[in-house]
Amino acid sequence: MKKICAYLAVLLVLAVFGMTVLAHAGDMPTVPLSGDANNDLSEVSTEYEVPISIPFSTEALEISQTKLSMIYRQEAALTANAAVTWQSDNNSVVKVDPASGKLTAAGVGTATVTAAAEDGRTASCTVTVRYTWWQKLIRIFLFGWLWY
Repeated sequence: MKKICAYLAVLLVLAVFGMTVLAHAGDMPTVPLSGDANNDLSEVSTEYEVPISIPFSTEALEISQTKLSMIYRQEAALTANAAVTWQSDNNSVVKVDPASGKLTAAGVGTATVTAAAEDGRTASCTVTVRYTWWQKLIRIFLFGWLWY
């Protein structure tokens, strides 16, 4: 009985050790070897260059305004603390120059203008465009829909 228990204990130890080796096999470094005609093995150089990608900036992307109210046909400009590309989600309300951030109020309503940096950071500004009182009068009484 003692032999069977000892045998089972040895099997248990080997099984646990074998699973541990298998579990860590992917983590273990390997040394590449090269053989010559006489089957003499020698180490191959393991010096490799590994490219590392570092983000351009770790600071948050900030734009000059996060909320902006404009009058129909008015122009404004947004600025950012990094090189960005500007984009409007509703060009019928606000048109934006992708390079400079110059805004033009094209219609009444609300739009979101987004600044996107090359490294993936983004910031946005909500723009609301409205008529002035005299633009509303022209629109109502003087057939302003022809001009506005």
